[in-house]
Amino acid sequence: MHNAPWGFCCFEDEGQTVFARITDGRWEKSFPGELRQALEALLPQRREMSSVLRDAVFLEALRDAALLVSLDPRACLRCKIRADQRDLAETLLCDLYDNALPALQFLPFAAGTEAPPAQGFQLLFLTDLPAGNAEGASVDFTAAQPALQLSFPRLGFAQRTLRALLPPLGLGLLRSMWDAAAQAAAERLGARCAAEYTDLTAWLMLRRNFSANEHEISEQEYAQLERRMGEYEAED
Repeated sequence: MHNAPWGFCCFEDEGQTVFARITDGRWEKSFPGELRQALEALLPQRREMSSVLRDAVFLEALRDAALLVSLDPRACLRCKIRADQRDLAETLLCDLYDNALPALQFLPFAAGTEAPPAQGFQLLFLTDLPAGNAEGASVDFTAAQPALQLSFPRLGFAQRTLRALLPPLGLGLLRSMWDAAAQAAAERLGARCAAEYTDLTAWLMLRRNFSANEHEISEQEYAQLERRMGEYEAED
């Protein structure tokens, strides 16, 4: 059955979360609602992680890269796979949402042997990747020894902060701190706004747990952060 086309994806369209999968050779769309609950139905071939990827160091690096990608809508994680690696795509996609991505961050994703029915995906597991160099991270899972390649030429304040904190803290602890700060922003500004204002979330996280002055921020970034802090504090 490896010759049969397969694919699935998830993206947002006019404020709605859209799921699509290839059924009988054609893309069919659905609107099932909450993403994390829908993943179980969308990913029936996911496996235990140990059965598809035994390199724990590589997996941790992949998770870290996905975290950085989640903080910039221009960045993506591009993974080239073979047609018979659907279980790898499903397992890793589920793992990244469970263990790497912040709770409020939505990354549109696509996987399969056919071109997806939309554009702007940030998590890609495809047999044929779009041409051109993309900002973010890439892996060729068709190679004998997959290797992660990073290309982040313009890390923003939130990305730089998390990248600096990842080595001493680890992804699990850092993500829990991030989620707590993001939830505080969401309670005042709403979940969508909190997910977009990653610089504000980074600042709130630092203010709660560290010295914010130890992390570099440009004048332009600080001006934007001041405006967003003004919105946040105005909700008191």
